[in-house]
Amino acid sequence: MTSFLWNLMLALLWAAMLGSVTAENLITGFVIGFLVLALVDSEHLPSRYATRTWNVARLVARVGWDVLVANARVAFEIATPKLVTRPAIYRYEMEAQTDAEITLLTLIVTFAPGTLGLEVSEDRKAIYVHVMFATTREAFCRELRERVEIPLLRALR
Repeated sequence: MTSFLWNLMLALLWAAMLGSVTAENLITGFVIGFLVLALVDSEHLPSRYATRTWNVARLVARVGWDVLVANARVAFEIATPKLVTRPAIYRYEMEAQTDAEITLLTLIVTFAPGTLGLEVSEDRKAIYVHVMFATTREAFCRELRERVEIPLLRALR
């Protein structure tokens, strides 16, 4: 059984032990179960389950923040009379290898306003990205690698 299923089972057990299955009891049981499972693996502290969950949470928070910032930037661009956009298309050499990694990377890039994943190269080693506010190619690639691809690969591997 996976750690997540064990965590759900511990949450249900906690709620049943308290005598009422409420949202608060389930959430409390899930958090307690998570902490227990994070400490159970004595060989690797913190456990792989805890590390992966933390990496996923950080990725979701970072993508959420980037989407908020991009929305504000695009809204400001639309609301002001002078255009500051400098569109460009960049080729980004990616470290992602599996279908899931490439798909999620492209979706995250496309999710933020002002960027659009256009195409994956035939050799599956690069994606082409349209950006609304161009910087240098090196700066764009460095930022995409540090802010999106590395956290994504940590969450998936």
